[in-house]
Amino acid sequence: MSGPSSSEQLTKPTVEPNTSTIALLGDHFTKLIAVVEKLNVTMEGQKSTMEKVESTLIDHGKKFDILTMDASKNDQPYDQKDLDDESTCMALYDMVMAKTKEKADEWKETMEVTLIFIALFSAVLTAFLVPATQALLPTSSNSGNPTSSSLPPQPPRSAEVICAFYYLSLIIAIMIAVLCALGRRWVRKLTIRPDVRTWREKMLWHIERMRRAEGWLQTLMEVIYWMLLSSIALFMGGLLYQLWHVSQLFEERASILLSTWALGVIFVCSIMLTMISTTYHAVRYQGSVFEGLISRVIVGEVEVGFPNHVGIIWTWFEKGVATGGKWAVKMEMKQSLAHGWSWIRRVKPADFLRRQGRWIQVLTRKWSKSFGTTVANIQWINLMKTMNVAKNAREWIKRNRLKIGCDSNDSENLFATYLDQIAQASDPILLDRAVASLSYQDWVLYGGKSMDQLQKAYARLMATDTSSRVKETVTSQISRFRSWIPERREQIERDRISRALGELLAKDADEYFLAREEEREKEAQQKEEEESRTIELTNFLVRQRTDDSLSPFFDTTGENCTDILDLISLPFERFVAKCLCIKDHDDIDLGDHHSIFFWSVNYCDDLLRANRRDEVTRILSHVDIFSTVRSFALAHSYYLWYGPVLKLIIADRKTDILHLLNDLLSTPRDRPNLNSGCVSAAFVIAAGSPPQLPSHLDLSPIIGHIAQHPSWVNWREISDAVIAYLVQCDMPTLSARSALAVYEFLRQCVDTELCDYDGIPCYSNEKTVHAAQTLLDQYQGLLIPLPPPSPRSESITLTEESSESLDDDSCSFPLRRT
Repeated sequence: MSGPSSSEQLTKPTVEPNTSTIALLGDHFTKLIAVVEKLNVTMEGQKSTMEKVESTLIDHGKKFDILTMDASKNDQPYDQKDLDDESTCMALYDMVMAKTKEKADEWKETMEVTLIFIALFSAVLTAFLVPATQALLPTSSNSGNPTSSSLPPQPPRSAEVICAFYYLSLIIAIMIAVLCALGRRWVRKLTIRPDVRTWREKMLWHIERMRRAEGWLQTLMEVIYWMLLSSIALFMGGLLYQLWHVSQLFEERASILLSTWALGVIFVCSIMLTMISTTYHAVRYQGSVFEGLISRVIVGEVEVGFPNHVGIIWTWFEKGVATGGKWAVKMEMKQSLAHGWSWIRRVKPADFLRRQGRWIQVLTRKWSKSFGTTVANIQWINLMKTMNVAKNAREWIKRNRLKIGCDSNDSENLFATYLDQIAQASDPILLDRAVASLSYQDWVLYGGKSMDQLQKAYARLMATDTSSRVKETVTSQISRFRSWIPERREQIERDRISRALGELLAKDADEYFLAREEEREKEAQQKEEEESRTIELTNFLVRQRTDDSLSPFFDTTGENCTDILDLISLPFERFVAKCLCIKDHDDIDLGDHHSIFFWSVNYCDDLLRANRRDEVTRILSHVDIFSTVRSFALAHSYYLWYGPVLKLIIADRKTDILHLLNDLLSTPRDRPNLNSGCVSAAFVIAAGSPPQLPSHLDLSPIIGHIAQHPSWVNWREISDAVIAYLVQCDMPTLSARSALAVYEFLRQCVDTELCDYDGIPCYSNEKTVHAAQTLLDQYQGLLIPLPPPSPRSESITLTEESSESLDDDSCSFPLRRT
């Protein structure tokens, strides 16, 4: 057997690896399919998740659209609807039902209280009624033979009267209880919804039902009230009569019982007098809490018949008497015909007329004669006079009744009421609804009698439980009041001119203007009071600023109240920023400018010390840099803590500040002397550290001022900066004025005994002293020919006591501009 061929040997080992590879690939392919299936499942899950997310987003989008539509509806009008629309009729029904429930609750409460009282009163009444009833019956000793059939004798008249009083009182009390029970049932039916289909029908049904029942129920309340009084009066009458009768049954007078009876009579009379006085109060004063049926009848608010229709009744009777006979004949004939119509139809007309005609004629004559006699016997004139007197009395009462001026234009009373109610309000929601009517100008015009009212109302509106909207509304009233003042003053000026013209015409004996002299004086006095109230109100508003220490230093006058109002109406940060510039506006007196400026800088320094630099930065973002630097230069004194604040103000505007200081120190000013410490501090900050002063800028005004007013606080820094500037500048090009200022400053630098105005030594750096001496030696020929001035030479006039401010619109007063 031969071995395998070479071709077989070559292919066999190749076939086996391919099979294993295929198997391996099959396993990988299977795993790949499984992974793909898992990926498909994952993708399906993600797809369903994305669908859910998309559905959620769509749902949220729809809700957001609904919210947007609801929010936009607040600014859009409602769609037009018909008058009989169901939603409109439903709203009207609810309004009517709310009023009905209010009245029904009042009636129910009255009847419930009456029922409780009647129950107690009936128990007390029964306790008195039982022994009074027993007193009517004979006792066993007086009744004789009990087997006798004879009736007992008649009881005493006094016992009958006492029982009558008690029984009538009890009967009326029971009737009151019955009426209250029925009334509660009737009132309850008023609040039951009508059983009809539409809201329109329900509304009309309920309105008509209420209109028909309201008068009867009000009458029921009055009847119950007077029946209750009648029951109590009967009980008290019986009680007093019984007490009087008992006191007369003894041989001698029972003085204690009689005294008790008299005291009881006094109490009853006092109650009667109380009712009479309260009725008088209700008649005399409109809106009295004692108002009742009698008072309304007296003043004519309730129609009771003849007194309101005297003229009509009189006319009717005049005509009625003249035509009474004819009317009576017609009525009698109608009655006769009505009763005998069936019989008349059964008889012949001839027989009926023959038999009944004479009878009808006689009967009519008798009735007419009787009616005429009755009418003639009535004293019509006296009756009509009495009714005329009642009518005239009612008209007199109406004319002299003190009415409530709720419909008058008494603005002073209205504003006082407004402030009182605001001060006593306990619900913050009500304050949100009422705060919009607050007006400081109304207080000046109408409410200036008392500041306490305004202060209480202001404290309530600015309390912690009120909303921020309320507080902002109160704050905004300051700016409105400020804008009103100029308008009012223009009106006052026009009125003053008109009064002056009237006085001139009055001097010419013009009767019209002479008659109005008192009116003009009163008007002038009112205008003066308005001005004083304006100042008083401005002071009050300034005192309400409890968040700062600056407001107490403002002094309000008639000329500056608008400017002060401008300041206090600003937000606090802008308010402090304006106070930093106040020294630059000394031409308008707002109070103690020195203290205002001092405390405003001190406030900023306190913030810096408390690491609240951002707040200081926000404050300084509202300031005018040039105006603020001028305010520092004009400050009364310089304190060390001014430096950090001034440094933040200058920041990177150093060159601009150097130009400002040059202009400030070289321009004549009609202001007090500049503060050398503040000027020097501003110059040191503007020079920088190390000093970097522009060589092309002529700083001789600044150098001259520093030489004239040296300050120990920063003399070392100043001398270093100025010497560095002089070293790099071209000295031969200096003018005579500049050379004199430089010479004076160099002499002070080399003076080791230099002191400021307070006698404090001013020390310079050794290098600075050496550089200054070098400059003196180097430019001796340039500086020596000049007359050597003394250290306090008055020939140096480089600086004046004050200088004009830069021509910048943003720096000009009023301070409210930013």
